[in-house]
Amino acid sequence: MKLLWWEKTVEYYFIQKYVDLRTFVAPLDGNHEKAGDAIFANASKWVLIEFKRDIDSVKDEEAKFTNFKAAKAELEPFGSHHFLIYGEPKSGNKDIDLVTQEYFSGFKVDIDLALSSGISKDSFIKYINAFVSHKKNSESGAGSFGLVAGVSQDATVTKCMSLLEFAEAVKLEQKLQQKIKQEQEKAKQQVQATRMRM
Repeated sequence: MKLLWWEKTVEYYFIQKYVDLRTFVAPLDGNHEKAGDAIFANASKWVLIEFKRDIDSVKDEEAKFTNFKAAKAELEPFGSHHFLIYGEPKSGNKDIDLVTQEYFSGFKVDIDLALSSGISKDSFIKYINAFVSHKKNSESGAGSFGLVAGVSQDATVTKCMSLLEFAEAVKLEQKLQQKIKQEQEKAKQQVQATRMRM
């Protein structure tokens, strides 16, 4: 009997095998400030992973771009943290192996090396913005459902979220930083006003 699996099988297998749930942090609380802290805490590097069922499904990614060649030309030099992971049957057809390759170059990479090759959050955000701008329906980020993984110094996956969730978290963090700046400016003005009265 031939082994049958789906894209979600590959994703769940990856999470089961590579996400250390003892260190995993997720924003489960309704408090937005704590949620923002939880999303970005303990991750020093960020990677983007797109899961595919098998090698034959990988080619489908190209159709998601307005111009795949232009996207590849722009992003491949900066995409060593962006991967496709798909399944292939192990010998004996009773299980699957995960195969990892760089998204644009197609170079096969050991999955542990892939996880340790993440980039800083600021560089990651710039890459994501450029990547999504090349996708069809880029205004809404449609078609961009990759898994964003936050990785600690020891290459442990401490966070997993969709690209959409990551974008929302970035917006939340930016709002919080803006609010903090406003509060600091307000406090500074109050101190100056107090000194002038003295």
